[in-house]
Amino acid sequence: MSRTINLFAATACLLLISRSANAYIDPGSGSYLYQLLFAGLLGGAFAAKSAFANLKSAITRRLHPAKSKDNASHGV
Repeated sequence: MSRTINLFAATACLLLISRSANAYIDPGSGSYLYQLLFAGLLGGAFAAKSAFANLKSAITRRLHPAKSKDNASHGV
């Protein structure tokens, strides 16, 4: 844990004391950033869908405990 904090502090210090770089963004970087954004949106949608399905399943089990026990015992 201490190593991670030290690494974070050193990185923050280097970023704070550096001068402007006068750099440019490579044309391929834009498509990479779009790819990251698109993947993040799709991943977020999948995570939300999974969380909603888990919540729905938990509510269904709580409201209808007899049905979920019958389905579990019959292997359905």
